[in-house]
Amino acid sequence: MPPVPAAAGRRRRPIGLASLRGFEAAARHLSFTLAADELNLTQSSVSRQIAALERQLGKALFVRRIRALELTAAGTRLQQAVRQALVGIDQCVDEIRGAAAGRRVTLSTYPSFASLWLAPRLAQFQREHPGIEIRLDASDRMVDLQVEDIDLAIRGQPAGPLPPGATLLVEDIVAPVISPRLLPARPLRNPAELAHWPLLVLDPSVRGGQGLNWDNWFESVGAGRVEPAAGRLVFSFVDQTVQAAIRGQGVALVRSPFLQDCIASGDLVMPFPALRMPSGYCHVLVRHPQAARRPQVAAFLDWLLEQFRQAPQL
Repeated sequence: MPPVPAAAGRRRRPIGLASLRGFEAAARHLSFTLAADELNLTQSSVSRQIAALERQLGKALFVRRIRALELTAAGTRLQQAVRQALVGIDQCVDEIRGAAAGRRVTLSTYPSFASLWLAPRLAQFQREHPGIEIRLDASDRMVDLQVEDIDLAIRGQPAGPLPPGATLLVEDIVAPVISPRLLPARPLRNPAELAHWPLLVLDPSVRGGQGLNWDNWFESVGAGRVEPAAGRLVFSFVDQTVQAAIRGQGVALVRSPFLQDCIASGDLVMPFPALRMPSGYCHVLVRHPQAARRPQVAAFLDWLLEQFRQAPQL
């Protein structure tokens, strides 16, 4: 009988598995801080996990730049393998845990849509379908529905051709809104008069901020170039801008579908109802290929589309 090599029956260079979730989260967010928040760890803990993993592999997984991370070629390869493995493990665990996981619907969307539009409506769905659990992945990151086992995703995108299999939810329009407490007794006569209040601005570098430009809006309604007499307040999130307008801190440009809800609730009013500008963006729904086969996803999908059909009209 030939001798058995010493290495037979064991891995040549085994690595610890504890750091793989930290690596996967950091690779997905390209941020140790965001990974730590997701995993309820400290940033230094995630950083140590990644450093230990790199020592075990003998390869750098990230290029560490000032305020930025980039995956190396080795990091990209490992991310693909780890992500698929973790999805399979999580699915298996859900199946083992029982039927509760089988009644879950996972929806990915960006944070402002989740907080401003979806969350206020979810109570109705839960009353109608008390056995279905909704899990929200609220982030701006791009997601792979199949790899991450996400049922549905709602995203804003430039108007035009839709991705394969996507459903158009709403074409976005933009209009200025203001708290009714700020409006003078006499109606405003000229759009340029809005510059008497602070103009609330969404940072143009933020995803979706490009269509909310005051200069473009004033130009589109024939007001020309308008200098804000009361200055500008710049925000990083849509919901911050909307809430500031509701508090009476200034005038905001708001797009569909948030615009309809703000007006219908009476929290804000459109001082120039006829002056609306296409944003150049739209909201679309993308589905996991097998999503409609799951009864709980089909029920949520029908409800979601009905909410858009019943949206308040301006």
